[in-house]
Amino acid sequence: MSDYKKTPDPRHVLPTRRLTETRRVQTPDGHTMHLSVGFDPDEPDRPREVFYSAGFKSGSQLEFQIQDACVMLSLLMQHGLRPQDIAKSLARTEQPDGSMVYASITGLIVSELIADT
Repeated sequence: MSDYKKTPDPRHVLPTRRLTETRRVQTPDGHTMHLSVGFDPDEPDRPREVFYSAGFKSGSQLEFQIQDACVMLSLLMQHGLRPQDIAKSLARTEQPDGSMVYASITGLIVSELIADT
């Protein structure tokens, strides 16, 4: 009856040394955060991991939530999902000009990853 796989697709293990790029990202409310994006050496345009490095109060709940979101996004990408696949399921909110933007910092991070592809 269940269509769920018993095991997920194999995790794409990245080599110890790989291209990583650190970026400064502006949140809609004016905060600046720093993200490091790691790329697949076999597919240099494909992000496979993302790490939060700075921007919010150290030890705060928000910092931990962003760190955890980055871990989950990295695992999803290492199991084969592309940022575009993830983005389809994230919440969006309408702006006064009628445009739609991601409703959370997780969405902002994914939109930064999509910019690479």
